[in-house]
Amino acid sequence: MVKYLSKEWAELAKKKVLTELDKARDLKNMNTSLLNVIQNVPPDNKTMYFYIKFIEGNLEELITGSDESIKQKDAEITATGDYTTFVQISSGQMSSAMALLKNRLKMTNKMKALTITKPIDTFNGCIKGIQTEY
Repeated sequence: MVKYLSKEWAELAKKKVLTELDKARDLKNMNTSLLNVIQNVPPDNKTMYFYIKFIEGNLEELITGSDESIKQKDAEITATGDYTTFVQISSGQMSSAMALLKNRLKMTNKMKALTITKPIDTFNGCIKGIQTEY
């Protein structure tokens, strides 16, 4: 079992996505970059970042951490929300679209975000299979 958002978790997530998801069928050959800003991460309520970048459906980058350099990544979409919301999304308890509809996420470039909800939810469905300690 790995700690959610740890470097080990990120490595497992990237490996799982690269080996289990088809870039055309599952990820719709999407081209996007998404920076998740995760607030109130326990135990000390810090902010962490979870950055992913896809080019033609290929997962090019998946980075997590609290390093400010991640925050500086050039992201097409930025999603900001509470740790609990991201846990629910990553564990499959809530879709990213539902989190948006319930105003649990604040998002830049909402129009682009709405066009990628299905492949992003497929991505999240894949990573929920990681044995994770939240």
